[in-house]
Amino acid sequence: MSSFAADSGTIYAIGDLQGCFSSLMALLDALPSDFGQLWFAGDLVNRGPQSLETLAWLFRHGSGVRTVLGNHDLYALSRWSGIAPRKKSDTLDLLLADRRAGDYFCWLREQPFLYQDPMLPWTMVHAGLDFRWSIAEAASHAEELQYALQGKNWKRFLRELWELPPPTRFEDCRNDADLFRLRIAIFTRTRWVREDGTYAWSNERPGADYRPWHRLFLAQQEGSVIFGHWATQGLLLEPRLLGLDSGCVWGRKLSAVRIDGSEPSLTQIDCPRLPAS
Repeated sequence: MSSFAADSGTIYAIGDLQGCFSSLMALLDALPSDFGQLWFAGDLVNRGPQSLETLAWLFRHGSGVRTVLGNHDLYALSRWSGIAPRKKSDTLDLLLADRRAGDYFCWLREQPFLYQDPMLPWTMVHAGLDFRWSIAEAASHAEELQYALQGKNWKRFLRELWELPPPTRFEDCRNDADLFRLRIAIFTRTRWVREDGTYAWSNERPGADYRPWHRLFLAQQEGSVIFGHWATQGLLLEPRLLGLDSGCVWGRKLSAVRIDGSEPSLTQIDCPRLPAS
């Protein structure tokens, strides 16, 4: 199995795990080289059967792990803090009952919504970016959200997140809570947006005037983006875009892309189909 090596400059970015720890171990075994860092595009836990093992492993290897928060990670934090009710698809019970759950969730709460390495051209988010934001503006928005989640009023921040659905336009934000909901939804849930800046939070395309967020972003902004979240869209490998959710939790594939070289290189493994919950 390939493993962390302190003297390695190799960096792999990996798609949504969603508690599929055995698949992660199989993917690491398939990587052609040891690595200095692993980047994870969010949705680390939930839906898959091994959220405890996944989060414990990430916590243990935290110095070599770079990750961003996804919508399932925010849900897991909200479950742990007693804010969100249990959903039917929830597979977090073993994680929540573990004696070290507090350590794992405190680590998770410290993770950002956007990650950059100044030595690399890539910016990583879970779902997407607003096409009107430059990368620098997106980083500023993400930092503000991260500050709120890590601050003393973080439970109120999460509680307000779940009180109402996010607005679909910035023009519809009536207060700070609405603005927080919308920006979190952009970072962790977005797929479809219109050219007038109206979002749809659905998986399916709601109309012909909606486009994938990244098509508008790449047309108007500089920068290269790594993201996950969109399993139905599947793997995307483009010069400025790496979409890495290849549907592992749905019995498809788990993907890793080496991002420290001149050309990204792909490694994939097949994931087992999980029994219906």
